Amino acid sequence: MGLNTWQRKEIIKQRLMTEGRVAVSELSRKLSVSAVTIRHDLAELSREGFLVRTYGGAIRKEGAISPEYSFLAKSRQHSQEKKMIAAAAARLIQPGQIIFLDTGTTTLEIARQLATVNFDLTVVTTSLPVVSTLIANSAIRLLVIGGFVRRPLADLSGPGTVSQLAQMSFQQCFLGVDGLSSRAGLTTTDAETAALEESVLDRSEVINIVADASKIGRISLLPYGNIFRRPALKRLITDRTADRKELTSLRQAGFVIILCSGGKQ
Repeated sequence: MGLNTWQRKEIIKQRLMTEGRVAVSELSRKLSVSAVTIRHDLAELSREGFLVRTYGGAIRKEGAISPEYSFLAKSRQHSQEKKMIAAAAARLIQPGQIIFLDTGTTTLEIARQLATVNFDLTVVTTSLPVVSTLIANSAIRLLVIGGFVRRPLADLSGPGTVSQLAQMSFQQCFLGVDGLSSRAGLTTTDAETAALEESVLDRSEVINIVADASKIGRISLLPYGNIFRRPALKRLITDRTADRKELTSLRQAGFVIILCSGGKQ
């Protein structure tokens, strides 16, 4: 299955973020598309303000692909839906549980919901904003998994992070996703995130996917997690505008579908 325009552009933005420049010839070879297609993608990204075209490629536009783009800007997208999803997710958390909150803007909203709880809870995370949000609540035991700082995502990651997670167990995990579809399951553009989340999935009694409607039915570059083959209780917490056919297919594949208002399909 070939990559669509959105997937290619996400990969190009990732390369610009990490390397600062891209070449048409290299992208054409790696993404298995023509140079004409890559030039078209670069032209679109140039119009969107992410890059500056150069002979044979492009360079990152200063300030365009940054922590502001990767985290804060994402937090502004579908913000009301994320808050409602987070409120529904927080109601699933029981006193005394050990939970994992991943890196993401929706899971950060869950942390904000938990910031004032007065019951015992252990929160494990790799997200620096989650740590900042929960650090003042003495009722919460906060365990931060170490690793290399990924500045654009404001989190910690790497082989050491995955090996630490391999020693833990969680009653529940709450994971944001780039995409969830009945065809491909969980997908992402980032191999490090895929490895980290697979480790969490392996060690969670209950798996909660928190995703606004824009993520439902989307297929990104890297499938991971074999989510449909997992025996754990799987929930998808999303908003009412999510594609109904996808929700029906995901329910048939084993997901409990929880809408952000708290209703079930």
